[in-house]
Amino acid sequence: MNESALTGLEIQNGASVDLVNETTSKSISVTVYTDSMVEKGQARVSEEDLKKVGLKDGDMVIVRVTPPLTEKLKKTSGEAAKSVKEGVGKAGAAAKKAGGDVKKATKEGYETVKKKVTKKDDL
Repeated sequence: MNESALTGLEIQNGASVDLVNETTSKSISVTVYTDSMVEKGQARVSEEDLKKVGLKDGDMVIVRVTPPLTEKLKKTSGEAAKSVKEGVGKAGAAAKKAGGDVKKATKEGYETVKKKVTKKDDL
């Protein structure tokens, strides 16, 4: 990046930033290095990193300061906990329904057998 961009982003040379493609919602963390050959308002990004976020040369990208690792872990663990809770709720509901289905089938099966046994005994 051009050195002038560092002031606006409130970062230093060597800082970590996230490049975000709003269209694909993909992002990648990269280390910033200043380069006077890069024009103001532009960032030089490797072709490999461009592909990872689904960008082409000349596309717009959002540059955000990478949050500290503890914040990322907190967010990720919170999302995981929410996902697990939802999964457990769905599994519980499915188990309850299956239990009810088994109870109903057992009762129906019992009544069928009872009727057949009763008919044989009547003979």
